[in-house]
Amino acid sequence: MRNLLALLIASAGLVGCVGSIDPPDGMVVIDPDTTTTTNNPSNADLSAAKALYDTTVHSILVAKCSGAACHSDSASGATLTRFVASDASKGWDVATGYVGLVGNFTTSAPILTKLSSPHQGKTYEATEKDAITKWLAKEVELRNGQTNTPTGGGESLSAAADRVMSQFAGCMKLADFQATNMAAAWANINSNEGQCKRCHVNGESSFIANQDAPTAFSVIGSKKMYWLQYFTVDLSGGAAAAKVTMNGVSIKGVSNRTAPHTTHPTFTYPNNAGVAALQQFYDKTIANVAAGGCAPKALENI
Repeated sequence: MRNLLALLIASAGLVGCVGSIDPPDGMVVIDPDTTTTTNNPSNADLSAAKALYDTTVHSILVAKCSGAACHSDSASGATLTRFVASDASKGWDVATGYVGLVGNFTTSAPILTKLSSPHQGKTYEATEKDAITKWLAKEVELRNGQTNTPTGGGESLSAAADRVMSQFAGCMKLADFQATNMAAAWANINSNEGQCKRCHVNGESSFIANQDAPTAFSVIGSKKMYWLQYFTVDLSGGAAAAKVTMNGVSIKGVSNRTAPHTTHPTFTYPNNAGVAALQQFYDKTIANVAAGGCAPKALENI
């Protein structure tokens, strides 16, 4: 487990090394009310958010995160989180396409966890932190058609996201994870490059595919970036209606090579064993939330 955690800390990317898969018997029935398949549910014009990224954020990421062994889209190192576009005109598209970077654009966004303490020896000035925070705030407001902090006070969208994420994580149970076959379903998905566990058995690229259920559950149920690959928060109804959903944006985007995942092997979505298991596990966890008695569990910023 110590070696696994070391690899998790070193990882910072999105799903990789999953190709064409063998669907389970029959069709996988996905409940659209439990699955988020767009990160712009309000269908808003996002040009104002893009302008903030282009003028205030991209240069920061280039200065802090690019390089041949770091996060450039042309990097030659081992990292799979190439979220810094070498072509500035594509910077926003690439950055916003990485769930492992932006999460659901709230203050839970993984990028923000790297600003408060040195990451690879890099530190951020207050003005740089402010620029990134303001950009994400504009993204979450536009995409959800909501004001991040309501006029007159009340719970912000970011606080609501943290609240329901912690509630859901606290109601995730290993017994349900095992009963729904989550670990094996994702670890043994086949591709022309081998099974998912071939690349992700130790949580590489912020996605874990380990057929040992306790190991996989301990990571997904406690590490934010890994949790976000499977789940997200629907904020389109405002803070009071915030709810956890399955993250179809992440899974579907990788399955069909949506930018920035253009080199990723394609696979069938949603008709596959992993998504079927995820739906079942999600349903069981939501039932636990409804029943009450689960202590909230804050997800770790890793």
